[in-house]
This record gives sequence, C-alpha cells and structure tokens, in this order.
Amino acid sequence: MLERGEDRELLAAGTLDSLRLLTPNWQSRLPGLRYEGTDPDGYMTVPEVTEFIERFAKVSGAPVRAGVNVTSVRRGDDGYQVTTDRGEITARSVVIASGACNQPTVPPLRDAVPASVRQLTPFDYRDPARLPDGGVLVVGASATGVQLAAELARSGRPGDPLGR
Repeated sequence: MLERGEDRELLAAGTLDSLRLLTPNWQSRLPGLRYEGTDPDGYMTVPEVTEFIERFAKVSGAPVRAGVNVTSVRRGDDGYQVTTDRGEITARSVVIASGACNQPTVPPLRDAVPASVRQLTPFDYRDPARLPDGGVLVVGASATGVQLAAELARSGRPGDPLGR
C-alpha cells in the first residue's frame, strides 16, 4: 500500500468532522476482513474508516509506505511498473484508490463574490460552530456537499436548502 500522506494524515486531512462513509457498515469488506461493530446499518466516520484500513493492513500483512507520491503507472512485461518519488516498484496488479475528492474544485463564480464573504472548500470546513454568524450557501451537490448542507441545516443556520 502506498500512501501520499504520512500515516493517517491524508485520509483524515481535509474532511468534515462529521463526514460519513456513503455505504452502510454491513457493506464494508476487504479480503479477510469485514465490519464487526455494533451498528451494521450505520455509516462509518473518517476515524472509523481509517482504523478499518489500518486493521486490514495488519491482517493482510500488506506493507504500508507512507509519504510516497505515485507519479505514473504503466503496463510492464509481468504486470505494472509504478514510478514514485522514491523509486520504481514492480507489481502484478494495481488498485488505484484515489479520486477527485482530494482536490477541491472551486467554480469561477468565486471571483464575483465580494472579499468580505468568507469562502471555504470542504478541506477548510470543519463544523458549523467555526463559521461566522449568518446564513451559509453550499455550492455543489456531491455527497460531501449534501452532507455539509444537512449538517448546517441541523445546526439551525438560517436559509432555505432550495435557495428560495
């Protein structure tokens, strides 16, 4: 396992304190490991997902190399050649477990917003109590955006989730 961040850093960095996995716990399985907690119909938090992955690394005996940035993956004679900032690795198979969620996208609309309006990405947001008083506009309806908007609504922030 190669991890760009240091240990738990990448998985936990830039996530809402209340962010949850999008699949129920009973669906959480890795080879030789499944969810064993008391809430099979619940949704794991970031620390719980992190612990689940760390447990898998121990159970599977998979070496974990933290602080390694993968720069390319290409097919080789016996599998794949993985180029990292720490050298080359040959692997029979590769699972790419990354996505757009680790790079926030901010629409150009932000340039038209007055400087007096605080703008945050999900990487900067932690919880409603850390925001200035008043209403909050969430731009984007991805899973993170929807979870963030629901948390803000539950916190009693003024506004209409439909933007009316």
